Amino acid sequence: MSSAIPIGSTLSPNARKGRYGIAYFQNVCAQFGVGFDETSADEDVLAIDGTVQFPALPVRIQIKCTKKVFGPAGKLSWPVTEEWKTKWARNFGPAYFVVVQVPNDIPGDWIEYGGADITTHRSTAYWAKIDTSSMGGSISIHRTNRLTPDTLAQWNADLWSCFSEEAA
Repeated sequence: MSSAIPIGSTLSPNARKGRYGIAYFQNVCAQFGVGFDETSADEDVLAIDGTVQFPALPVRIQIKCTKKVFGPAGKLSWPVTEEWKTKWARNFGPAYFVVVQVPNDIPGDWIEYGGADITTHRSTAYWAKIDTSSMGGSISIHRTNRLTPDTLAQWNADLWSCFSEEAA
C-alpha cells in the first residue's frame, strides 16, 4: 500500500500519522484502565494533545508520531520551540512527551492483520518527562523509556509525589 491518500480517505499522510499516534496512546490508556481526553484542535493553547484521567488529577501529554529511529546512543531527539517551552513551563504537575514510532510512512505497514484472528500494531511508543528547566532546543527520548501500562502507573505515582510531605 502506498502512502498516497486512497480514494475515499480525507486525511493527509501527516494527519494520518497524528491520528494514529493519538489512537495508539489511547489504546495503552485503555489497557491500563484510564481515559484519555484529547484537546480540541481549537483549544490547543498549552502545546498539549490531551490529558490522562487519573483519579486524583489529570496529567498532560504531548504526542508525536514519526518514522524517526533512535541514534547509536539509544536517544531520539525531537525539536521543541520556545513557544512550546513557555507553555509547558506553566504546568504545575508532571507532563510527558510521547513519541509513537511507526516503521515508515506507509500506513498499511503500521498494523498487520495476520492469521489466527490476530491484529498486531507494528509500532512502539516511548516517553520523556517534560522538564523545561533543563531543556535546550530539543527533548531527548531514551529507548529505555518504552511506553507500557506500567509507565502509566509510574506517571500516577509521580503525580502523587507532587503532593507528598517530602515535596512540600
